[in-house]
Amino acid sequence: MMSSSTTIYWYPMGTGTLRTIVLPLVTFVSDEIPVVTHATSETTAGGMHRQLYGDHREITLVRQHIDSTGDNANLLQDLRSLQSHLLAGYSIGVAVGPDRAFGSYESIGIAPGSLVFTLRTNAYLAWSSSSTPVAGDELIIQGRTPYGAREVVEVSNIFAVGSTWSITIDRPTRYNHTGTYLVRHRTFWPHMKLGPDEMGVPLLTSQNNGRTYDFAVNLREDLVEAWSVGQSGQALMGSTDYGEPTPNDIVRGRG
Repeated sequence: MMSSSTTIYWYPMGTGTLRTIVLPLVTFVSDEIPVVTHATSETTAGGMHRQLYGDHREITLVRQHIDSTGDNANLLQDLRSLQSHLLAGYSIGVAVGPDRAFGSYESIGIAPGSLVFTLRTNAYLAWSSSSTPVAGDELIIQGRTPYGAREVVEVSNIFAVGSTWSITIDRPTRYNHTGTYLVRHRTFWPHMKLGPDEMGVPLLTSQNNGRTYDFAVNLREDLVEAWSVGQSGQALMGSTDYGEPTPNDIVRGRG
């Protein structure tokens, strides 16, 4: 997909004040790429059995031909600084399009065939106070991996009910969403980290003897961090682990 506005939300090294990076002009953002951990076996009779252990999504951001002069100097400094933040195992939020930083963690189930469901406050209100779904927006409902399903729904109507939102969608849901699940804008990814295969890849590469730069990064979801934020309401500081990483941190996926 192409976007005229892509915003990155981050807390440098997981502390301090929220910073935002707005990538100007046209930015390419890939569709979500599913990455699944599974074991699949086949029988001699032609049957198949699959055990899912987990899944996550990956996206790629690309912004080319960033001029190194004028107002872009601050943008380039932020993008250079972002690499150290990501290499250290901290996360960023990515929103494609204006007012897309919306995500709500819910525990009131949504049954198959539902056309109406309720959302609570935006868990990412500190990032964008104006990000509220409107008619025509596409939302993703995603449950916990490995058993929770994902589906895309389109909002046809929304209105406030006290401190909550009543959402009407244009077509009925397909899945049974139980337990804790996240409802977010389709083009908002709140907890993205640098994938293990990207550790030695520069985010910025210079072109034309340093007169312009290209920015490209491949990011993957950290769902453990997302569910931790959803359950505890902890501050959105970009990591579920703090202090120096230990071997256990690495096992848990900090970096």
